[in-house]
Amino acid sequence: MRPGTLLDNRFRIVRKLGQGGEGEIFIARDEYVQRDVAVKAQLPRFGESSATYAEFSGFLDSELNRLEFMHEVEGIPRVVANGWYRGWGRQRFIVMELVDGMTITKWTAENRPVHATEAACVIAQLCDILKKVHRHHVHRDVTPANTMIEPSGRVRLLDVGISVALGELPDEARGTPGYAPPEQYDRAAQLTPKVDVFALGAMLFAMTVSRLPYADVEGPASSATPAFPDGLDVFLPDELWTLGLAMVSVDPAERPTAEQVRHYLEPWLPAVGSGRPSKASDPDPSAYIRFPPSR
Repeated sequence: MRPGTLLDNRFRIVRKLGQGGEGEIFIARDEYVQRDVAVKAQLPRFGESSATYAEFSGFLDSELNRLEFMHEVEGIPRVVANGWYRGWGRQRFIVMELVDGMTITKWTAENRPVHATEAACVIAQLCDILKKVHRHHVHRDVTPANTMIEPSGRVRLLDVGISVALGELPDEARGTPGYAPPEQYDRAAQLTPKVDVFALGAMLFAMTVSRLPYADVEGPASSATPAFPDGLDVFLPDELWTLGLAMVSVDPAERPTAEQVRHYLEPWLPAVGSGRPSKASDPDPSAYIRFPPSR
């Protein structure tokens, strides 16, 4: 899709944001309400037959079903519309709420190393989102690149494209290296919410110590394999260090749940109504904890 393309006589493509394995992401203007939105579109057709290209739209149909099923989960972008663009081939697209802010990848790079309290605020907000996701689904791709922080300090979780329903066997083993636990690459494994807890633990270490667990391990990790064989010559409070190691245990049975992680992080979170920390980052993830929205 090119800038200027009009979808459903309403959404005008402004520019391309990026591309993944299952689609392209664009910013578009909703001309009905004069507001920017995000559009995820099926990859352009490159010589496939009409029947084959139509089959590829199934990836977006599946994602749409998951997004609509998670519409009640605060923190997951809302679906605005969906449809087909009749260009060269019928191209499937989904229109979603546009999240304003920066990825945790970029935010971490600008604030490295992230202070323990701020990292706890990010993980705690993700736990609040995942507690609701985990009622029916496993996200499977909780990463800094798929997490946004808004100017208000609110954290949002994006891209449910490879999520699976609880008890569902995934069609293929997929995940982001460093953030996906070993069982996620086992096609015969029924994935549990502990998959996402491992990813949260990896994010905690990526933010605070700039290292990912098991990155220096040769071959498959076992329950006896240390996450950091050479140790870490960095400061991380013992309580967070212990919690992080439990979250990235190779054995999912040894990992806490997202709800338990949220409970363990409570001592590291600022009190409601407290003042802005003297060295807070911008955006400040503690702001959403200190001044939560009224329900």
